[in-house]
Amino acid sequence: MTNRSDLPKFDPPPPPSSAQHFGKLPQLFSHKIFRLITAKRRARSRWQRSRYPSDRQHYDSIANELRNVLSCHRSASYDKYVSSLSEHDKSLWRATKRLLHYPNVSSPLRRADNSWARSDEEKAETFASHLRLMFQPLPDSDPVNTSRVVEFLDFPPPPFTPSDVSFQISRLPTQKSPGYDLITSQVLKNPPRRAIIFLTYLYNSILRTSYFPLLWKFAHIKMIPKPPKILIEPSSYRPISLLPLLSKLFEKLLLKRLFPILETQTAIPNHQFGFRHHHSTVRQCFRVGDQISFALEKKEYCGGLFPDVAQAFDRVWHPGLLFKLKRILPSTYYLILQSYLTNRYSVVCHGEKLSGYIQIKASVPQGSVLGPLLYLVYTADIPTQTSTSMATFADDICILSSHPDPNSVSLSLQNHLNRLELWCKRWRIKINQTKSAHVTFSLRRQECPPVTFDNVPIPPANHVRYLGMYLDKRQTWNPHTRLKRLALNRKYGLLRSLLNRKSKLTTHNKLTIYKSILKPTWPYGIELWGSAKKSNIDKIQSFQSKTLRTILDAPWYVSNRTIHNDLNIPTVYKVAQTRFRSFHTNLEAHPNPLISALSSHTHPLNPPRRLKRRWPRDLLGE
Repeated sequence: MTNRSDLPKFDPPPPPSSAQHFGKLPQLFSHKIFRLITAKRRARSRWQRSRYPSDRQHYDSIANELRNVLSCHRSASYDKYVSSLSEHDKSLWRATKRLLHYPNVSSPLRRADNSWARSDEEKAETFASHLRLMFQPLPDSDPVNTSRVVEFLDFPPPPFTPSDVSFQISRLPTQKSPGYDLITSQVLKNPPRRAIIFLTYLYNSILRTSYFPLLWKFAHIKMIPKPPKILIEPSSYRPISLLPLLSKLFEKLLLKRLFPILETQTAIPNHQFGFRHHHSTVRQCFRVGDQISFALEKKEYCGGLFPDVAQAFDRVWHPGLLFKLKRILPSTYYLILQSYLTNRYSVVCHGEKLSGYIQIKASVPQGSVLGPLLYLVYTADIPTQTSTSMATFADDICILSSHPDPNSVSLSLQNHLNRLELWCKRWRIKINQTKSAHVTFSLRRQECPPVTFDNVPIPPANHVRYLGMYLDKRQTWNPHTRLKRLALNRKYGLLRSLLNRKSKLTTHNKLTIYKSILKPTWPYGIELWGSAKKSNIDKIQSFQSKTLRTILDAPWYVSNRTIHNDLNIPTVYKVAQTRFRSFHTNLEAHPNPLISALSSHTHPLNPPRRLKRRWPRDLLGE
């Protein structure tokens, strides 16, 4: 009888360590391998019959020879597969994707009664029950009278034209998932003229009647797992709503009408940088870092509060949002948005099963185009005061206060938190105190006294993550560069099989992997942390130099500068200089006064510099 353990394995070879991610490789065995397999089976049969030591020795020698031949054959097949990878036929990207992304393991879900949901139908219902509780407004603790009605109706706004509809269709992304109607952007990319006219007539009917179609308010929800969390809890998944594409197309047309109205009435404060043109996260971090650096130069304490808004977009109170929209928008647009927010329903899709209907009683519509703008309007009246400065990016909030006395800093922050507490209770917004942070930015050892929100102390921290950047209390950027180096090491460990010296991948493909996968990990925010001291920048520079040397298999006597020059890859410090000069050119003429004040021409470098450290502006003159 044939023993299956003797048959050669058709899987890819184990070396390198992540070879199992490449899938099965085609194997073409030689006649020598088949002859060794036949000889091994005969030798094993002879030894099993006779049990002579000489027969066992003969069998072991053939088995070892077959094992060595198969190992060499797998290595050669793997090298041939790696050398055939190319970026033109997308085989290189498929290979790197398998290495970097692990498949999600299906696990049961724990219900509220501690029972387990195992089938797709049970999981869909468990997710639906979780979302029914999530999309509910917070309890009313400080009632607001939202019963004001629209006193009069305006004339209908100007209608949309077919050219407006065609322009928005041409800008639709091609990789977006469709809604329940399965109409994709590829279907709408080349419509006939009659279809454009019909869509224009349909969208103008919405303007005329102030009614948003009910079928466009229905969404399919996909639950995406959050990687660091345990996947047995429904809260470890992120809901992604898939809305009809025709609904998003109308939202884009309406958004183009609403933004000028909001800009004219200054409905969005200047300190809010989220979802606005020419208001990037780096500019907001530059504002925050600038005030911290000024405090350090003047020997002041700079207290920073970073409140965490719990389920910010999922708990937006609809009556409160409509109350604020009444005071800003014309009645026609208000009535459209009122119809847009009411009677929204969703179902959870898990596998091939659908859950029951979920009525959305709170939140801005997930996956919509107007959702971010509605959230900005809802939080536009967040309290501010003169003794503190506010920096917001959507639901990411930063409150700073500087003073030579740490008690005065905490007093200013506490007064601001008291006003913020009343505002949150009034508009049903919840702050998660345990996830918030209080950082004292100073070169001294003394800390600012603690502050509380709703009688719960805000936990102190030595560094905080704000808008993807790690701000430490001494503004050294050491935690940021250290954590970026760890992230680079993890990615390189997964891609080592393709980038090491023994890899048969071409040098061009190795450089392509580095430029497209590894390098984009660290340049974010280099306009700011590029001014850190040399020892912190070298954490990233050493990784780049070692990786390039490994890719080229360069000998020891070739310098890193020569490698960078030959490959035309700039150093980390050179990238920082180039990026900051490009970043700085658009500051002075910016319409937001908080951004234009960051320019070195309108905002001179005061006070006198006493510390031996570089500022981001110093990159201009180097």
